[in-house]
Amino acid sequence: MQVIKNHLRLPNPQFYCRDVDKSRELRVDVTSTAQGPATPAELERLTGLAGDEYIHLLPLYRLYNGITFHQSGEEAGLLIAAIDEIAELNEDWRGWFDYLEPDDVYDFQKDGFAFATIAGSGNYFVCFGGKVHYSDHDGGDDAVWGESLVAFFERALSDPAKFLYEAGCYTRYSDGMSSRQYIPETFSHD
Repeated sequence: MQVIKNHLRLPNPQFYCRDVDKSRELRVDVTSTAQGPATPAELERLTGLAGDEYIHLLPLYRLYNGITFHQSGEEAGLLIAAIDEIAELNEDWRGWFDYLEPDDVYDFQKDGFAFATIAGSGNYFVCFGGKVHYSDHDGGDDAVWGESLVAFFERALSDPAKFLYEAGCYTRYSDGMSSRQYIPETFSHD
């Protein structure tokens, strides 16, 4: 989880963004905030909720019981759910499959455990067999986004703008003066 610790310590993180038609640019200062470690009682609850995936999520929740990455105003990028939010997160995620036949759902969607989402996307990152999958409600596939939780965070945080773009380009910032939506193109810090 060192990759998360390092990212949270970055001085003056920011995205350079362009609007949808690529005619205007915007620099957006962002912050990432993490809650403290989960309590023993919260970890016990996670055990009951996450089943076999608990062992893979334990290192994360021992350090941080929820993280918001790249927030500016009301907009944010990757959200790691706190344990008290995780049951509802999984209920919301599984609700996307109510209308599907069991054969139309990937194995990770049947038996995985959602722990994160891209803000406002309706899509979820799911731990299944120790790997992290992206459950995209627009169809998606069963591609692995991280062979482990650490590999997932290395992907997400090594180039956050690319990661958010690949996740569907849902994260969009505002200049606060117009209705233009600005999409992150590059990430930098001091």
